[in-house]
Amino acid sequence: MNDDQIKHMVNRFLAWKLPKDFRPDGGITFKAEYNDSPETMKMLGLTEPMRHEPSGTNLFDATQAEAMVRFMAEGMP
Repeated sequence: MNDDQIKHMVNRFLAWKLPKDFRPDGGITFKAEYNDSPETMKMLGLTEPMRHEPSGTNLFDATQAEAMVRFMAEGMP
């Protein structure tokens, strides 16, 4: 695997839209829905709460993600 392929994988990882059932562990909390009180939803004319839709991860920056990808690729047959 060459550097360009690794950088491509890092960029794709960081841009990936997290799935709706994303449930982090290790004490990390994530509340996907907001403006979810009936009063707020009525005031905003919403039928469903608004959702945070993060992409990639806030756990790693690009340098750290690259190190992770290099670790994953190391020794690959």
